[in-house]
Amino acid sequence: MMIAKNLRQLRIARSITQEELAERIGVTGQAVSKWERDECFPDITLLPGLANFFGVTVDKLIGMDEINDHAVQQSIAAKISDLCKEKKYREAAAYAEEKLKLYPDNYGLMYDIAINSALVGEINERTIKLCELAAEDPNDKRRGTAVAGLCFLYKMNNEHEKAANLALKRQHCRESRELLYPKFLDKPERDEYLRQHLPGMLIDMYLMITDNDIVSDIRSINIGEYESPVSLSEAIDAIKEFCAAGKK
Repeated sequence: MMIAKNLRQLRIARSITQEELAERIGVTGQAVSKWERDECFPDITLLPGLANFFGVTVDKLIGMDEINDHAVQQSIAAKISDLCKEKKYREAAAYAEEKLKLYPDNYGLMYDIAINSALVGEINERTIKLCELAAEDPNDKRRGTAVAGLCFLYKMNNEHEKAANLALKRQHCRESRELLYPKFLDKPERDEYLRQHLPGMLIDMYLMITDNDIVSDIRSINIGEYESPVSLSEAIDAIKEFCAAGKK
């Protein structure tokens, strides 16, 4: 919540000390100090009086405009993404958990908590429930990502049948963005798009026919990047050998 910063700014603008503010609203100077250090919040019954004292609305005092600012929410998502790329999964989950208190209906934060907790081996009833809620996101793309993540969470929780049944309900690869979208592009844009995405698709195929670490699968879904233990040419050769073996 933004109340710590806002309260300090309003008090300084009014040119009063923490002790003077405390005396006006009937609390201790130590209480005001803790509010401004963001160690705790004022009791809800004090908010109208604080707002009236500074001549602002309660929404302004607690920072609802900032909380609802789209740019602020984007910065939260960007920070979580950066932490994931740095493999700081525990920090990403904790940060998302903190922000979920401000945005309790944010499907993306629910997913971030669940998937980053899973990446450090912390899977429980709550994390799975959060991912199940995220899989109800009305945004098609985010919902698809959450469903894919949920499949892996089920598997890691030894709910293999749930994972398989959920995966079977997904569209087949010919309806995927990577294969569908380029059909409607003209050269050279189409070629550029395919060169960008085909390597990742081939690497994913390679990982499917090898003993891959499930954490790597979750990470690739989470940050939208592929990590390959081999070069693209080696992956293609392995896929060719795998397909040829089935014809013998």
